[in-house]
Amino acid sequence: MLVKICGLLEPADAHVAVAAGADMVSVIFAPARRRRTLAQARAVFETAPPHVERVGVFVDAPTAEVNEVIDACRLDRVQLSGAESAAYCRAFGARAVKTLRLPNDLGEFPKFSVPLFHLDALVEGQAGGTGESWDYSLARNATHTYRVLLSGGLTPQNVAAAIHATRPYGVDVSSGVETNQRKDHDKIEQFIRNARRAFAAPACL
Repeated sequence: MLVKICGLLEPADAHVAVAAGADMVSVIFAPARRRRTLAQARAVFETAPPHVERVGVFVDAPTAEVNEVIDACRLDRVQLSGAESAAYCRAFGARAVKTLRLPNDLGEFPKFSVPLFHLDALVEGQAGGTGESWDYSLARNATHTYRVLLSGGLTPQNVAAAIHATRPYGVDVSSGVETNQRKDHDKIEQFIRNARRAFAAPACL
């Protein structure tokens, strides 16, 4: 079971996430409100110990750009949240995490040979981080077949219900642990605590 805290803005965010038990910390490199520069991202990632995975989020970025960030930030994973092809994803091997959006992408899973999928809300014109919730039960079949990080509108209040409904490999949150567009450290701690309890419950075995 994995818990990923996405869209971190400063080292203090990563420190809190790691201390609370996050498995993955993530920085946005795509054009968006939460986008960080390489220098800012390195400062965030330096807070993470070796056992916590560093994830960079990209949207239809040139492979050379992604590889530059991988090297500069020592990324463990690259989350590809645009219209990237299967061939594009294969270029990043075991690092690749492909974002799909349900129900539109229900038939897309077999096209991608990636070790981990990321499921998000379908919001036209937006690549993610919208805070929009969706019918998580649509992911139930996928989570039985593939390793899936469930995201999109998750909060400390609903993460347990989403886990019980879908039994995913992990969960991912960004806007759901924010207040006034900044990471809320109390919400990060509460989200991770509630997710851990839900994953540990017998219904998720």
